[in-house]
Amino acid sequence: MISKIIYALFMGIIGAIITHLAIIFLLPGLSANNPWSLIAESADIGEPLRIDDQLSADNQNLFLDPLFEASACRFDLSEGTMHITAQGDAPLWTIAVYDTAGTVLFSANDRIANSPDVDLAIVNAAQLRFARENTPDELAQSVIAAAELNEGFALLRVYAPDSSWKPNAERFLETMQCEFLAF
Repeated sequence: MISKIIYALFMGIIGAIITHLAIIFLLPGLSANNPWSLIAESADIGEPLRIDDQLSADNQNLFLDPLFEASACRFDLSEGTMHITAQGDAPLWTIAVYDTAGTVLFSANDRIANSPDVDLAIVNAAQLRFARENTPDELAQSVIAAAELNEGFALLRVYAPDSSWKPNAERFLETMQCEFLAF
């Protein structure tokens, strides 16, 4: 009985060692192949990047829902407030702001926005204070997302429930603009 317990403990320790070694050897490949790296390599700051089937196939860690069309926009708030807009006919859109580690900092959808169009301003702490005290006309109707870090990306996803909605979703994403506002 005791020999079976010792054998089970020994096998458990060996299994844990093998698992930990596998994780250690897989980490470099996974960390170099993350969404931030893909977006940073594929698009300049403030340039909308359409995430299509080919781009997501090239990055094995970029898992997107097949019922959504997506575009990303990289930002650096040290250059100013990032203002993201898009308009069109979409049954549902969502936008999320991520830091460079892929952590969601802010998320919104068309149900909480002031209109069916995307109008999002991403600000850091200093820009948020200014925007609260002296809201610029460009941001009067915008949803404000505060980010703790200066660098990150926003991912806009548009729902296309079937193939007939795909052209509408693509047109919606084509109108996406990412521009810096300095104030």
